[in-house]
Amino acid sequence: MYLRLLAESLRRGTRRKLLAISAVALGTLGATALSEVVLASGDRLASEMSSYGANVEVVPAAGRETLPVAGLAKIRTIFWKNNIAALAPLYPLRVRFSPGEVVAPLVGTWFDHPLEPGYRTGLPATRPTLRVTGRWPHEGAAEAVVGERLARRLWIAPGGTLAASLGGRAASFQVVGLLTSGGEEDDEAFVPLAAVGELAGQPGRFTRVEVFALTNPETQNVRDPKKMSAKEYDAWYCTAYPSSVAFQIHEVLPEADARIVYGVTGATADVLGRLTGVLLALAVVALAGAAVGVTAAMTATVLERRLEAGLLVAIGAARHRVVLFFLSEAALLGLLGGAVGGLAGLAAGRLLGSQVLGLAVPWMPILLPFAALLGLAVATLASLAPVLRALGRYPAAILKRATA
Repeated sequence: MYLRLLAESLRRGTRRKLLAISAVALGTLGATALSEVVLASGDRLASEMSSYGANVEVVPAAGRETLPVAGLAKIRTIFWKNNIAALAPLYPLRVRFSPGEVVAPLVGTWFDHPLEPGYRTGLPATRPTLRVTGRWPHEGAAEAVVGERLARRLWIAPGGTLAASLGGRAASFQVVGLLTSGGEEDDEAFVPLAAVGELAGQPGRFTRVEVFALTNPETQNVRDPKKMSAKEYDAWYCTAYPSSVAFQIHEVLPEADARIVYGVTGATADVLGRLTGVLLALAVVALAGAAVGVTAAMTATVLERRLEAGLLVAIGAARHRVVLFFLSEAALLGLLGGAVGGLAGLAAGRLLGSQVLGLAVPWMPILLPFAALLGLAVATLASLAPVLRALGRYPAAILKRATA
């Protein structure tokens, strides 16, 4: 009987019910589209900002000046090893260059080093914004790239020879490229790590390593792992945060300190947080508009049918069952509106991403059930107040007002 009454109720008053369905559909359309853009833009923006360079730096622990190159392979054994996109050890020395007799930094590093089978890494991967006219040096070759400003001071160009000396040691390199960055790299020369190790008298050593890890955005307010509960620690350790990646690197390299480069990670988290906040606020506004529309439609429906509601209560129906009857009707309308709005929102999100933000938004059908449930919740909550207000009187009062 209850389902029969509900079906009959849904069949009547089609215009007002279509209004309620449309209001919910428009609200969930906006919320679904914006949620789709948030998810897609978050991944895209995190990837784009990560391309600005390394986000973890490994340096010798207190009391040490250098670290062994042989230990770097351990970094690729941590839990998040597949997130270690690139790494590059660095050994900077201030040497005397000729021609020109200029004292400037000579930096030893990797350029395309096979750290393990199938994994090659080096400075071009950890500093992708560097621009080289010519090419990068080959691993193991006596070759160099020279910063643009340093090259002008030395009056040197690709194809020339760069001589470097430190104490009683000397080495010569063929210049194969000029480097431009707009930063300190313009005043430095870069050569293979082994050559600088020999020049410094410390072969197979480095002073710091840059690590480019694919991570989730994280603010600077990182709690001490020792103060976390077991559950918090497991969740943090098993999430690719920069802090958890740095912690795991320190576990495999106890003689080193792993630090987060907050200039990259902090900016990523801040921009993503602001973008997400704006889009979520717009989604809330869309849902609030839907709630207003549903409230208006349900208020009119209840006022129209207050005689019917009064008769149900008068003949013995429990008041809460009558309220549940109207709310069930609203829930079904909200479920239908949410499903329709969710489907339209997926299409609108892809259109918004491609036409406005220049973003390739993937199809996300997983949002559909959430959109339907969101429509159900909005319609039910928006209907609760007018239904309770209309049925909050005694049956005689309801009938009197309905027949007046």
